[in-house]
Parts: sequence; C-alpha cells; structure tokens
Amino acid sequence: MADLLDVTDLVEFLVRGESASGVQRVIAETAPRLLTHEPSLKPVVLDRSRGAFVELSRGEIHTLLLEPHSRDDRARAAAAALLRAGTAQPIEVGPQSVAVFLGAVWIADALMLAARELHSRGARLVFLLYDLTPVLETGHTAGVNRLFERYLHLVLECASVVPSISQSSRDDLIRYAQDVGLAAPAGRITGLPCGIAPGQYDTENAPWPRKFALFVGTIESRKNHLLALEAWRALIERHGADEVPDLVCVGRLGWHSDAFLAEYVATHGLDGKVSILTNSLSDEALAAVYAHCEFTVYPSRYEGWGLPVSESLAFGKVAVTARNSSLTEAGGELASYFTTDDVSDFVSVIERDGLNVENRHALEAKIAHQFHDISWDHVAQVIAADVAYARSAPEGEPVFAPVKLGREYMLAPAGAAPDPGYADQYLHHLQTEGLTPLMRQPRGSEDFVTTDAALTGSFGSPQAWGNELRPSKSATLRITRPVDGGLVVLFSTRSMPGVVNIEGVGPGGPIHEAVALGSVVTLPLGDGSTGEPAQVTLTVTDATDSIEGFMGLRSFVILKADDTQSQLIALKAAADALRQELDFIQGTRSWKITAPLRKMKGRGA
Repeated sequence: MADLLDVTDLVEFLVRGESASGVQRVIAETAPRLLTHEPSLKPVVLDRSRGAFVELSRGEIHTLLLEPHSRDDRARAAAAALLRAGTAQPIEVGPQSVAVFLGAVWIADALMLAARELHSRGARLVFLLYDLTPVLETGHTAGVNRLFERYLHLVLECASVVPSISQSSRDDLIRYAQDVGLAAPAGRITGLPCGIAPGQYDTENAPWPRKFALFVGTIESRKNHLLALEAWRALIERHGADEVPDLVCVGRLGWHSDAFLAEYVATHGLDGKVSILTNSLSDEALAAVYAHCEFTVYPSRYEGWGLPVSESLAFGKVAVTARNSSLTEAGGELASYFTTDDVSDFVSVIERDGLNVENRHALEAKIAHQFHDISWDHVAQVIAADVAYARSAPEGEPVFAPVKLGREYMLAPAGAAPDPGYADQYLHHLQTEGLTPLMRQPRGSEDFVTTDAALTGSFGSPQAWGNELRPSKSATLRITRPVDGGLVVLFSTRSMPGVVNIEGVGPGGPIHEAVALGSVVTLPLGDGSTGEPAQVTLTVTDATDSIEGFMGLRSFVILKADDTQSQLIALKAAADALRQELDFIQGTRSWKITAPLRKMKGRGA
C-alpha cells in the first residue's frame, strides 16, 4: 500500500498559467523536498469525477514538481495530467498508508470527501494548517466559510498530525477545537520562508518613477487597504503630497474590497498618490518593487504567517505592520508594529520609522545584520518529522457520528434563499428547496457536521443535490445510536429516469434490491442500546438501466424500525415528488408530441 502526497491544489492551479503564490508556492517548494526526505510518498492528484487518487507519472512529476519550465509548458502538462487521471488506475490505499495534504483542501469539497474515505480505510492523514481566516475574519462569502468549517471538522476528526505554519495558527486551531468539543491533533511549527529573496533576479531598473512605499497582498477587506488609504490621506494632510511617497498596492482583487475600491475611485487614488497593480506580477517584477521601495506597510487584521513582512525584511526594508496573529512571528523583533485598526498609531509609526530617514536607515542596518530567513529545507524537514510521527501513530479510528432520531440530514448545503423582500419567492423557497425531501423538515445549515462524519464512500464529484454513487462503489453510514431498540436508515435518492441494483451489508443483510431512482432506500441497522455504534454499507452493483449511470444520494434519516407511520410519511413524500415531476413532464410540449410514438411502442400516451 502506498503513501500519498496530494498535489491536486497545485496541479489545478498550474492549469490557469498563473505564477504560484501563497499556498501553491508552499506546495511547489515543499513537495520536491518532501519527496527526498520521504521517498515512500507518491505524488497524486484527485480525479474529481470518481473521487479517486491517481499517481502522477514520472514525466509529470519532473515537469510539474522537479524541473523548471515555463508557465505555458506547466499549464499544458497540468491539464494533460488531470485529463489522464480521469481514466487511470486509482492508487491503492490501506491501513498502513499515510496521506499528506499540503494544499487548500478547504476549497474542494470533493477533496474533503476523498480524504475522509482514506481515513475510513485506516489511512493516517497529515494536513498542513495555514490559518483559520474564514472562521475568525468576516472577509469571505458564506459558502467559503461553510467549506472551511467542513475542513476544520475533517482535520479535527480524522488527522493523525497537523503541522502548522505558525504558532498563532496552531493556537487558533486549539481554541476552535475546544469550542466545538473536539481535541486538536499534535503538530509541529514550520514557519515559512520568503517566496522571493534578493539575489534571485535582476532588480537594477527602478519599477516606479517616484519614491514609493509598498503594500503587497490580495486586495480584500482583511488586508485593510482602506486603513492604508486613510493613513496616506492623513500623512498628505500633515506633511504635504511632495513629502509623502506614493503607496503602491500589489495584489489581485479579492473578497469584499468594495469599500476601499469605492474610496479609491472617488478620490482618484488620493489624486495619484495611491496606485493599484492587480495584474499577476512575475517574481522578477515583485522582487524589483521590493528592492526599490522606501519601506513596506502591512496593516492586515489577521494572518497565518505574513509573507510580505518577512519578504520586506529579506530585502532589507522596514516593515510597518499591525500587531496581531502571526505577524509578530513573521516580523520578530525587526518589524515596526502598530495597534491593529488604529489609523493614528499607524500614521505615527510610518512617520517614525518610514518617513524619518535617519531612523529608517538605522533600522535597515539592524535588519541587514540580524535577519535570517527560514529555509524550505527546514519546512520540509519539519513536515517529514510529522509524517514519521503519523506513520507510527495508531490506525485512524472510524468516526461514528451522533444523530437525532427522526432528523433528516441533507448531503448538500442549501442554496442561498431569495431576498426576503420578495415575499412570494421567499415563501416558495421555504416550502420547496428549504424543506428536506422525506420528512419535509426545515433544512439545517450545519448538516455537514453530521453528514461528512456519518457517511463516507467513493463518491463522484459532489453535486448541488448530493453525492453520486456509481457502479461498484460503496457508501458506509456510521452513527451512534440515538435510542435503544431496532433502527432503520432511509436514504432519499435523486429522481432521474432508470433503475439501479443495490446491495446493503449490515445488520439484517446482505440485502439485494432494484431501486427506482427517486424512491427511498431503506436499510436495517439492527438492535442495540443508546450510544452504541451502528453501521451499514450501501453498494451500487449495477446501473445499466439508469440514464446517468449512477444513483444520487440526497439525504438520510434514522427512524425506529417499528415506526411505520414516519416511514410511510417518507415514502409518501417521495411518491408525491415523483408524481409532481411526472405531471410536469406530461405537461410539456415534447411529451405531447411524442405521445403517438409511445402509444405505438406500447408505453402509454
């Protein structure tokens, strides 16, 4: 059985032909070194359509991970690798396997489901933790926040070890774990090296026509560009525009930056004193702006590390940054700190350590003498030590999720409700999409806490309605019994033309049935006492007669085995939904036009 090094995040990023930054740079730098330290690791990518990991070929490894290539060459190689993964043989994983995830697992629900499936097979999981931004800062959408909470529950429930890029991030994870009643796995602190450093590129030519201060970071609310603009306004009012360097902001447009962008446009960038460079700068261009700036600013409210701070110091530049989260780790005793969100303090520190040339030169001399960067080899060694720790750790224990009797849990998050101002649309949503399909209960916004833990399997790409279960693939439900006595689980299936054959293995099994899609699958969970584990496995054995070739699982509910009334309610709801769908189809023009043909073929009109 193989050990896995997941590089899906990097490979999917390279397809876009952009220069690596942030998380992807960490993978690009760390993965090759980790392969040297841990030769048993096999680089893999996830085939999202099957929920299966596929090993990269030797040529793909060299092009994507080991050898320097142009962006276009890597983009072509990455696209080809993902295409090949769609038909390649999945890599074998078992109880002795270790799976290492270095990337942004939280943005890929397919990757999270696949990781849980590895854990259910006994694999030891290692996740590199960056930060807890979505749950500690309101700078993301509700969808991203929900995905990130799913990721944190995955890490806390399934990881054997969690190395972190900073002590601050580790402390945040421990606090979050305490809040949700879970234990944080062990893990070392890696720190992060600079993405770019002096001496790597030609930085002789000045990239800006005037003196300037530099602000590197995605233009989003968390980075606090609006505070920087307000600070520059105050500096100009106090010293005059000619005595204040320009502020050059380098970064892609990100989340919730509207307040800053509106003020930027309304003031014409403070009449040209503030500029935005949003294009993807090459590493050489970024090195040039670092090398020629007067000093840097970084007023971010929260970071997992703070690369712009350490990169500023690497180039011998004073870094004026907020005192919070991991920024004091990135800047150590060499950065110049101000109180977070305090524009007055921000301005004072800029005046003292940025505009005051004598003070700035003294600090630059100190930085030149004392700054020592972390190496990527060090990061890889720390992660390798945690991988070794995971390898010797006990096999991952299966997760048995607590459930409420009679509560229907949805496998897919609810879509956004219409604006309540449109009462008719809002009411329609509450009475349709806002209800579960079997028990007609209001959908829970936190169902993922239960469903991700309770149901694992070899699913295809998660869909807006739930999970795909394809022929020869299985899904296993593991719960702790909510009450004494016999129980059954009811699965609602996605309505589509066709029938699939299934097998249920568990108490009272095996069960073999032909299931009309859109109907209810009922499987026994046997007898037991409250708090005891219960488990059943559902396998699609054949889907030849299904038009889409799979069974779609939408939700599940646990009922008492003798609660026939609730079971009838669920079956009736499924039948009513199918009847409504059939009525809709029969009302379409195509159904009426093809009626003579169906009658001739003996299939009714």
